[in-house]
Amino acid sequence: AIVGGDIVVRHPFVMAAEKYARWLLEGPKRTRTTGMLVTGPVGAGKTTLAKLIWRRYVHQRGPDEAPIVMISMTGARHMRTVYGRILEALSGPLNASQSSADREMAVTRLLRRVRCRALIIDEVQDVLAGSHSEQRRTLDAIKYVMNELGLPVLAFGTAAAETAFRSDVHLDARFKRFALPQWTADVALESFLRSVERQLPLRKPSQFCTKVAMDFLIQHSGGSLDGIMTLLRHAAVLAILTGEERITFRILEQALEVPDMEAIAHVTD
Repeated sequence: AIVGGDIVVRHPFVMAAEKYARWLLEGPKRTRTTGMLVTGPVGAGKTTLAKLIWRRYVHQRGPDEAPIVMISMTGARHMRTVYGRILEALSGPLNASQSSADREMAVTRLLRRVRCRALIIDEVQDVLAGSHSEQRRTLDAIKYVMNELGLPVLAFGTAAAETAFRSDVHLDARFKRFALPQWTADVALESFLRSVERQLPLRKPSQFCTKVAMDFLIQHSGGSLDGIMTLLRHAAVLAILTGEERITFRILEQALEVPDMEAIAHVTD
């Protein structure tokens, strides 16, 4: 098959965060509920990691259960909106005329009913888009879920999320930090790329772990994981279409352009 979908490679930065997430969800209950905050530049793989954690537990759900709930705070400037997105994620009662207090009560009842074990919040830095008072109320909503329901919160965002969490002493003390890196052409990248190579459906050894190839990947991706993986995905498709069956530097250069969909359709027919 032509390369498609996401390739998940558990490099050390991801493995550390994933391990802590499992501890929060599967470890012993604590009197004081804690959480984790994963930050990194755009394209670092934060959302991919959040979905990876969500997928681990979603299959464990019963007919009326949701062991883990995931929402995005993109554009969510108000506490009421955050509660609304939790209700929406659970297909719960959502009425435009509901007050914040009504939504809070509905969220509490519903999360208990579905036996939720954790809440994932992506793009959490968007809390800063609101006024200072709106930021306070939105952060209070996160604390309420943690305190009232004993739910760990797994938050993901850019470095700006640190600013938001530092503004609240209680939240700041409760969240363990993990930082996903902006990649450079070093030993860590080489190790990561070799892990990627083992997952590619190509018959021959590729040549994208050399210093020249790594410099090229960093230059044209800006060091973002998403940019690196996009280039390698394009290159893998081209390697199959051309019959090369390996990613050479020449193919890597060609991968700056998206593959020809007509050629892909011809191969897959």
